[in-house]
Amino acid sequence: MNAQGPSEIQLDVLREVANIGCGHAVNALARLVGGKQVDLSVPRAMVTVAAEVAEQLGGDEPVIGVKLGMVGELHGVMLFVLPARDGASLGAVLLGHVSRGPELESALRETANIVASACLSAIGKLTRWKLLPTVPDLHRGSAREVVSAALRETEGGQTSPVVVLEARFSAASAPPVSGRMLLVLERESSRALLQRLGV
Repeated sequence: MNAQGPSEIQLDVLREVANIGCGHAVNALARLVGGKQVDLSVPRAMVTVAAEVAEQLGGDEPVIGVKLGMVGELHGVMLFVLPARDGASLGAVLLGHVSRGPELESALRETANIVASACLSAIGKLTRWKLLPTVPDLHRGSAREVVSAALRETEGGQTSPVVVLEARFSAASAPPVSGRMLLVLERESSRALLQRLGV
C-alpha cells in the first residue's frame, strides 16, 4: 500500500474481506429479524473522505447511524446506517410493535452491536486477530451530520482519506428494511490488515 492508498489488487483483497465480514453480519441480522431473508450487495472498497461518504448515504436525507469503534489490532469505526423510516421499521420487526424513543434506540444499538461483532469476528478468523466492537453510540440527523460525527476522530475527520468497506443490505421483513454497513479503517490499520493477509 503506497502513500496514495491501496492498489487495485489490494482493494480487491479488501473487498473480499468485506464480503466475508459483511456476510457474517447479514447472517446475524437475519437471525434477529426472525430468520427472514436479508440480501447483501457485493461490498465495495474505496479510498475516500468523510464528505464523499456522506453524499453517498444521502447527503441531507435523515438517517439513524450507530457507530462502534474497534478494540484490537485494527483502528477505525464501524457504522450501521439506516434511513430514518427504516430504523423505525427495523425496531418494529425486532420488538414486535412500533416504538420510539429510548426503547427503539436501545434495540438499534443492540442490533448494531451484534452485527458489528459478527463482522469483526469473521475478519478476526481471517487474520487470527482478536477484534471486538466498542459500546455502540447512536446518532440521528442528516447523513452528512451522522457521518461527520462518526468519523470526527478518524484521521482528521472530513479531509483525510480513509479506506471504506461498504455493503448495502435489505431485509425482506414486514415492513421491509434497508441500510448500509460501513467499515472505515485508518490508513495504518489498512496497511497492517493487508500485510497480515500477505498482500
